[in-house]
Amino acid sequence: MKKRVLGLVALSMLAMAGTSTAQDDPIKARETLMEQIGDAMKVLGPTAQGKMGYDAAKVSAALTTISTNAADFPNHFPDGSIGNSDALPAIWENKADFETRSKKLSDDAKAAMASVDGGLDTFKPAFGAVAANCKSCHEKYRKPS
Repeated sequence: MKKRVLGLVALSMLAMAGTSTAQDDPIKARETLMEQIGDAMKVLGPTAQGKMGYDAAKVSAALTTISTNAADFPNHFPDGSIGNSDALPAIWENKADFETRSKKLSDDAKAAMASVDGGLDTFKPAFGAVAANCKSCHEKYRKPS
């Protein structure tokens, strides 16, 4: 019993340490979230284009990642955290718009999940809305690559 309690305490401490690291470094936290969204898009884009076989489980997992990460994304842009990143000052100048766009991306990815069971023909238009959201936000709030 004591070992189990100690194990749970240790796990809790590790989880809190991971959380504080992300809170201590908002740039790292948001870069990680965006990398995960990028990885999800590497599944969704080729799938929508017919370059990758349609796998409903992979599509659903990728959309879940985008929805979850986009919802959390605005939490990692505290004032003064531009640092050495691809974020443009426009994020902090138009914070409400940035947050609205993040929420829309999250909501559209969540809505696209309803299309997954319908196959590729149903998924493609839903994915189009998700991809358009990514593009519009990057155009306004991310340094050109």
